[in-house]
Amino acid sequence: MSLQGKRALVTGGAAGLGLAIATALAEAGAKVAVWDWQIESANLPPERFPITAKVDVSSSLRVEAAAKEVLDRWGGLDILVNNAGICITGSVLELTEQDWDRVMAVNLKGTFLCSKAFAKAMQEQKSGKVINLGSVAAKLGGIVSGSAYSASKAGVICFTKSLAREMAPYGVNVNAIAPGVIVTDMTKDLSKGDFSNYESGIPLGRVGEAKDVAALALFLAGPDSDYLTGEIIDINGGQYMD
Repeated sequence: MSLQGKRALVTGGAAGLGLAIATALAEAGAKVAVWDWQIESANLPPERFPITAKVDVSSSLRVEAAAKEVLDRWGGLDILVNNAGICITGSVLELTEQDWDRVMAVNLKGTFLCSKAFAKAMQEQKSGKVINLGSVAAKLGGIVSGSAYSASKAGVICFTKSLAREMAPYGVNVNAIAPGVIVTDMTKDLSKGDFSNYESGIPLGRVGEAKDVAALALFLAGPDSDYLTGEIIDINGGQYMD
């Protein structure tokens, strides 16, 4: 698949799923911008990622400023991947109000703010692909990941469907990916590096890799998904089927 000449942005793209997706898009020929609140430690090669910025996606002022830089330099955006997210674990009794608000601010509000920042440009060019990152926890409820994380991702799923309806008349596709257990730094922390308990409940017998999710994102970013919008695509090895 060629994305030659396409302009893409991946939030939370300095590591994990975000970096895997950003790399796949770049290898397919896209110009890729990466936003991440820890961008300084990422050491991303500028020849592959010509725009990098430190962005807290929960800050409207920072998102708007960083979006202006992208639009001023590139004149538009073809692919937006809303990947930035955090997970604060704990039971309802253990979570603080601040924990809840922070997870919602990054995972859900951040997806809204970044989508809003580029919606007008995509409407004007009458094309675009928006790819949001949900989670299987949004459908199953989160025990390990916690209620705040699962609720925020459920919000992302509903927001995806709403945005898809709004943007469809302008030729913009909006879809979401709902990963199951994927090996990343975050899931390694949650599982303490032992995925055997998860594997026993996954029909395909293994946890996922970042490249699995990146391949799906690449499909959603390309022309083969032009008639697909408002969909939440599960990628979990059969752990959850609907």
